[in-house]
Amino acid sequence: MKRVAVLALACLLVRSACAQDPPGRASDEVDPQNDLRDIIEQRIEAVADQMGSDNNVDLTALTEVLTDYIRSPMDLNKAEPQDLAQLQLLSDVQVTAIIEHRQRFGPFISIYELQTIDEMDPRTIALIRPFVQVRADGTRSRASFKEILKNGSHEILSRTIVNVEQRAGFRGQRNPFGVYYTDPDGDALPDTENAHITDSLRRANRLYLGDPFKIYARYRFRYRQNVSFGVTMEKDEGEQFFKGTQPNGFDFYSAHLFLRDVGPVKSLALGDYTAQFGQGLVFWSGLAYGSKSAYTMNIKRNAAGLMPYSSVNENLFLRGVATTVRMGKRLEGTAFFSHKGIDANVTDSDVPLDENIDQEAAFSSLLEDGYHRTYQEVSRKDAVQETILGGHLRYKRPRWSVGGTVAHVAYNHTLDRNLSVYNRFELEGQENTTMGVDWNVMYRNLTWFGEGARSANGGMAGTTGVLVALDKRLSLSMLYRDFGRDYQNAYSRVFAEGSNPWNERGLYTGLEIRPTRAWSINAFMDQFRFPWLRYLTNAPSSGYDVFGQVSWKPDKKTEVYVRARHQAHERNASGVETGTDPLVAQTQTNYRLNASYKVDDQVSLRTRVEHVTYRLGDAPAEHGFLVYEDVV
Repeated sequence: MKRVAVLALACLLVRSACAQDPPGRASDEVDPQNDLRDIIEQRIEAVADQMGSDNNVDLTALTEVLTDYIRSPMDLNKAEPQDLAQLQLLSDVQVTAIIEHRQRFGPFISIYELQTIDEMDPRTIALIRPFVQVRADGTRSRASFKEILKNGSHEILSRTIVNVEQRAGFRGQRNPFGVYYTDPDGDALPDTENAHITDSLRRANRLYLGDPFKIYARYRFRYRQNVSFGVTMEKDEGEQFFKGTQPNGFDFYSAHLFLRDVGPVKSLALGDYTAQFGQGLVFWSGLAYGSKSAYTMNIKRNAAGLMPYSSVNENLFLRGVATTVRMGKRLEGTAFFSHKGIDANVTDSDVPLDENIDQEAAFSSLLEDGYHRTYQEVSRKDAVQETILGGHLRYKRPRWSVGGTVAHVAYNHTLDRNLSVYNRFELEGQENTTMGVDWNVMYRNLTWFGEGARSANGGMAGTTGVLVALDKRLSLSMLYRDFGRDYQNAYSRVFAEGSNPWNERGLYTGLEIRPTRAWSINAFMDQFRFPWLRYLTNAPSSGYDVFGQVSWKPDKKTEVYVRARHQAHERNASGVETGTDPLVAQTQTNYRLNASYKVDDQVSLRTRVEHVTYRLGDAPAEHGFLVYEDVV
């Protein structure tokens, strides 16, 4: 449900941003009501598919990046690789080709000069056209405070969602149609019209404290890419509003002030922000793109450094102050500080709400869902105070760069996990320090990147990869990673098969073939091994992931693709009564046929047929089938 709400919000932002013509656009180049909306919505859908079942991912961050560049397109002559990568419309090979072209031949004269780059096909140029431009002098005069206030854009957005499906936590309440919520599993409930019984059920965490409405509100002021100020507020369904456990109204408040290009200061963040460096092995907060998907060339993390935060995930951000300063033409340094409360399972969680949790209490895990609907969930809110101090130093040359990152994370309580054999090497205690070195080398049609890291306990981890355009019709990507079982890091978003960057070795190989303008073929194979035990896997294990997709887009109106994917892992067999569970194969095979057709500027048709087969060991295979037709 949370994923659906996030996608709905992202689409609402898209429609709001595309309601006006982008400045400086000729009306016959791009139809902002349709083409821009389709471009952004399709990219959001692709990233959502890439993120899989992670319901805590907030895709509004990507939406805001794209809508920002619609209002104020980036200058191709000033853009750095991470700026171009932020669009999520270019492969890493194409980003490298653009930067290499600018290094070899000087500043772009026109955006249509992109046509001379082998890796840039007409379709991709048309995709990025609304978001980029070429400035004649390559510079902008410094704006006065009066001009910023006069020409800046104000955005106010609010949204209310209510789920009318049967929900056990809302039993005794009515939905907007006047119908009482019931338990979909048919669980009998005592008389909920009796206030004393209802209060007892809520104190037993069997009923939610608040109403079923989910409310979101946001204000944001922006001036080009230079100034951003915003306030975000959210109340989840089941949370109280201006009463009880939430006397201040919304459950979550977020605010930021973010400045760019103020003299030697490249960026300055006050309030809530994200920080991203290297390949995400040492430190990365917020959303990370670049994983296994149909975009087989997008495996490289393109760190954005500091960014303003205006999303609604209540834990995966930083709160404090940070700055990036240019120290000459080739060197820049970043320092960041954060202090905030985070949700956690404190071992003393049964303490009444009006009592302080003992300072010596420990917590077993951090929580990321952000729900505070019951007394128990409220007791976990901001139960642990987290302090982060870190820095990043980067030396840049035209075709290569190298950086170093260090981050120290400390908690006011002790992280005391329920250790078993499989997770005996995971982080415990009150603090951890990670440090590492990252690099990026571009030479003609080849990019080599990577990062190596070490945690305070001596655990090591590393990842490295290459991207190469073998021909204008053929591109290759490869990535190898080796994460020690004792590497520890709570802020890592590196490319990996597992959800955490430890106990894994793997090799990814991807291909992209474009035999003609209308046809494209994408494929990858990822082979991986887990040298130590994992959850539900009581021995070292291995697996592989194979993917292939053929796409056909003969014109702007029609697009069809066929996709197949087969994944295989090893896990414990089920139903073993004695001894150690043997490992058996766990496989899943997906087939998809997707077709879309744009009838006119107002109507589009989308059809999808999908089949999935799942099997665990010798058990009978399970099958799923999906067919839908979407008219938008």
